[in-house]
Amino acid sequence: MENTDITTTNEGSAMLLVQAETQAFELAQRQAKMLASSSLVPKDFQGNVANCGIAINVAKRTRLDPLMVCQNLAIIHGRPSWSATALIGMINSCGRYTPLRFVFDNEDAPTSCYAVATDKASGQELKGEKITLEMAKKEGWSTKNGSKWLTMPGQMLRYRAASFWSRAYASDLSLGFYTQDEVRDFAEPPRNVTPRQNPFVQPAQEAIPEPRPEPVEVIAEVAVEPVVEVPVQQEKPRRKPMSLESILDEAMAMVEDDQ
Repeated sequence: MENTDITTTNEGSAMLLVQAETQAFELAQRQAKMLASSSLVPKDFQGNVANCGIAINVAKRTRLDPLMVCQNLAIIHGRPSWSATALIGMINSCGRYTPLRFVFDNEDAPTSCYAVATDKASGQELKGEKITLEMAKKEGWSTKNGSKWLTMPGQMLRYRAASFWSRAYASDLSLGFYTQDEVRDFAEPPRNVTPRQNPFVQPAQEAIPEPRPEPVEVIAEVAVEPVVEVPVQQEKPRRKPMSLESILDEAMAMVEDDQ
């Protein structure tokens, strides 16, 4: 009897859990439709209920506002990525660390930078990896067309140092996502795999199809019997009817001839 009660209780709990998950999914779907129909979200989310649903899921996991996530989460080369300013804001507002500090080798013309913060629970100072302009050159970050490393090196050093620090000490806050600048530097755009034409090899000419003979109508031969000409008999001229006197005269003439 006790086993039956336990089984019934487990089934009831499972049903309640399924109902709760269904209600939560329907609520998230309605929220995603509302965000997708808004003009305040970026183009990656406008009219895209699926992307908005993923943004709401990320907002729940990071305890952020869904609109804030949509505004700072970009899709670059098919990969979601944070803006560097949003990443720094998440670290500073989480309450686990002191605000990030950025240490430069030279304030006027910086060539290197690293981020540092203190863990409030243990009091330990957490120092990130040093980012240098030489590293940016060797990695190819500053050699790309339109790179911000050439026009604002200090800001790019700060952003890259914060990204490296977050992955080393607070990857749960960013969910392991890279920043937008990193994705543009690391990820390559889709390559065109279409083979190039060799200029020394002439393209093969398409074979010209031979003209097809025109269809000939075939008439079935039918055996024809020879036509036999049948001579037409000419009708004898009919004699004119003779009177009785004429007949008697003719008979008398015939008798005279016999004598």
